[in-house]
Amino acid sequence: MTHVPPVRFRTAVLLLIPLALAACSQAPSTPPVSAANGTQADMADFVYDGTDHSWEATDDGLGDLGALALTSGENKLSTLGWSKATNGYGPAERNRSNGGPSSGGGTITLNGKEYASGLGVHASSSLTFALDGKCSTFASDIGMDDEVGSRGRVVFQVYADGTKIYDSGTMTGSSSTKSVSVSVAGKKELRLVVTDGGNGLEYDHADWANARVLGCTATSTGTPAPGPAPTPVPGSGGNVSYKGPLVITKGGTYTGNYRSTDPKVPAISIKTSEPVIIENANVKGPGNLISGFRMQLTVRNTRGYGVNPNISGRPTGRFINSEDTLNLSITNNYLEGTGGIYVRNFIGKGSSGQTIKILRNSAKNIDGRLSNGSGGYQNAFRRYQFVQFNVVRNLVNAEIAWNQVINEPGKSALEENINMYQSSGTSGSRVKIHDNLIWGAYHPSPATTSGYAGGGILLGDGNGRSKSTVGGYFDVYGNTIISTSNQGIGISGGHNHKVYNNRIVSSGLLPDGRKIASQNVGIYVWDMYGSKAGGNWHNNTVFDNKIAWLKYRSNGSTFLNNTWFADCSSTCYNNTTLTRAVTPATEAAEYASWVSRARAEGQKIGVN
Repeated sequence: MTHVPPVRFRTAVLLLIPLALAACSQAPSTPPVSAANGTQADMADFVYDGTDHSWEATDDGLGDLGALALTSGENKLSTLGWSKATNGYGPAERNRSNGGPSSGGGTITLNGKEYASGLGVHASSSLTFALDGKCSTFASDIGMDDEVGSRGRVVFQVYADGTKIYDSGTMTGSSSTKSVSVSVAGKKELRLVVTDGGNGLEYDHADWANARVLGCTATSTGTPAPGPAPTPVPGSGGNVSYKGPLVITKGGTYTGNYRSTDPKVPAISIKTSEPVIIENANVKGPGNLISGFRMQLTVRNTRGYGVNPNISGRPTGRFINSEDTLNLSITNNYLEGTGGIYVRNFIGKGSSGQTIKILRNSAKNIDGRLSNGSGGYQNAFRRYQFVQFNVVRNLVNAEIAWNQVINEPGKSALEENINMYQSSGTSGSRVKIHDNLIWGAYHPSPATTSGYAGGGILLGDGNGRSKSTVGGYFDVYGNTIISTSNQGIGISGGHNHKVYNNRIVSSGLLPDGRKIASQNVGIYVWDMYGSKAGGNWHNNTVFDNKIAWLKYRSNGSTFLNNTWFADCSSTCYNNTTLTRAVTPATEAAEYASWVSRARAEGQKIGVN
């Protein structure tokens, strides 16, 4: 019988914005912050100057000007981050006209023509973009937004590396739309300026409509593929001849190819507590691929493939299903379309060297989608994970490291990629989760749907009030987490969790450019399960992480929602913005960087 975590009841919490859920728990977006003039604004991007209604963008400690993460060809400036920005009345807007201090204007409209993209500003304004010599042309339509009628008076100017290369002359609400197209070839910095036309600042709502840079060269490191994919599985070409299911009743080393066609029957069943090694094997089926109780199991250089069970309401099984675990080593395997690795209860002896190691595996599409019984899937899923610890406690020398996990929208469905439910290390030997690459966690269908509660890594899941169940003693570091929707990393309960030196990035977009409605927060720390009430919330630290978690508002504008530290103050520090310009190219560059780092460290990922 496969045990799953019990249903966790959702606690009603009154906040000012809707909550998104994480691991059957709740991880809210950053609560709104009131601006100095009494209106709500994007405080992650702007600070009020305290004297009038002008605003200035902060750099979140980024320091020196950094080049944009450009894609090849055309780039809309409204999808890129500026390195510096000032605006005369409320924040500068992306894809909206100037909305004043309350933010969020209307559709950009010039002389009756509406624009889906562009920058809405108010004189006097200045927006600076770092091109690093990667683009050839800047182009835009310009004019006063129709919302001011015939009023307003401004001048549009374009600067490249400090030199003015365009001046519109005076324009009013009655002026015809002008089109700008100027060379920025070899220029490092582009600055868009709107000045007051000399009659005061009233009604100076100016639009850089469809503002874009053309002829750009991608600025990502390496040459990552447009869409991520794990390294092809060595030796997987051609047909594999499978035998029927295997039942192992004594220790030893086993190889070969085994397949089950019955969802209730594992491809390999282990019915012994003697040490078993499975290596150089292929396993396939609609149920659990390798399963057993009280196992001392090593699985290496093995490929596992999940199959649609074609029974309505049933998901495919897990790659590994280990109950009452004595010892587990899962290294250099490839798994595709499975329910991942599930470990319930640890009964081994750390003093005898028994532990859990999950190292250098390559996983593609952790898939908990429920079959519709006719070759397809329902719009529902079992809460699977790449790795799930369920009541796995007092581990010594445990490690989850250098795994590559890539989930594609529409082909996968999971909760967290790594979920630690009521699990713990020890004060003298903390569980190490490090240097993993995790890309993707999405609602099963469609992937753009809101309300999805999954993410990257979750610590402290489950009941935090009882010392017998609370989680603790985890170190999470060196991981690269990309586009995992609701959250990159979360701490929802427990004690002595340490999260540091991770890189957490999301453009808020699917590979096809659609927005992820369930996009929430890069890192959150929130005592959801009441660990404080049980005296079990302490020593949780989050520091030195680099984050760029882009979130879209309903009006199409964006902001960085990097952190939400509801229950973390002095112990959450020095978490900085990786870049303000987060695009799919940024994500691909992070993936390429991790692959290069793994190679440099001599880590061979997947089947060797």
